[in-house]
Amino acid sequence: MVIMHDSFIAALSNPNQPVPGGGSAAAYAGSVGLALLEKIVRLEMRRYPDGSEPWLWGDLLNQVSVLSENLHRLRGEDGKSYLFFAETKASGKTEEEIAAALKQAIECPMKILEQVNKALSCVSVAAEQCKNHLLSDLQVVCELLGAAGRGAYHISMANLRPMTDPVSKADYQSRLINLHARSCELIKRAEASIPGSGRKL
Repeated sequence: MVIMHDSFIAALSNPNQPVPGGGSAAAYAGSVGLALLEKIVRLEMRRYPDGSEPWLWGDLLNQVSVLSENLHRLRGEDGKSYLFFAETKASGKTEEEIAAALKQAIECPMKILEQVNKALSCVSVAAEQCKNHLLSDLQVVCELLGAAGRGAYHISMANLRPMTDPVSKADYQSRLINLHARSCELIKRAEASIPGSGRKL
């Protein structure tokens, strides 16, 4: 079951707290999308009360559950990694220690984007057998996940700016650009797989 807390929204809107911030917000948006996807999957499974539902829905439910848990964990880790970098930098640590802390702040939103991409793949699979009355909800899932992925990408790119090692910076930029391109491709594929979306590859 997806874990959601209204207290997160209150903390996010608090100007006196540095975290949660953009990365955590992106993870939260992804969690909202996954919560709706879980609802769609469970509704489809109800059509088979005798437990004879196609493997598709049971497998999807397991995938959504894992992805939801991962995003919930990453939502908390994003704030911790940002604070750790800020504290490490302010405390006068060595360049190596600061660089290591910065890498954590870059990699956490990258991991969020990776989970979002996996979730987008689930949307395409669900669309194959989803009932028509649930397709509009599936489109909402796609929009939420797309926003989450774009947000995580921008946060990771922003955290990358202070990096001084040109080799590592170029490597991270390349990985992020590839992840973002993959995300855009998956969004288009998911939208095209939903009948009536009006969008094609």
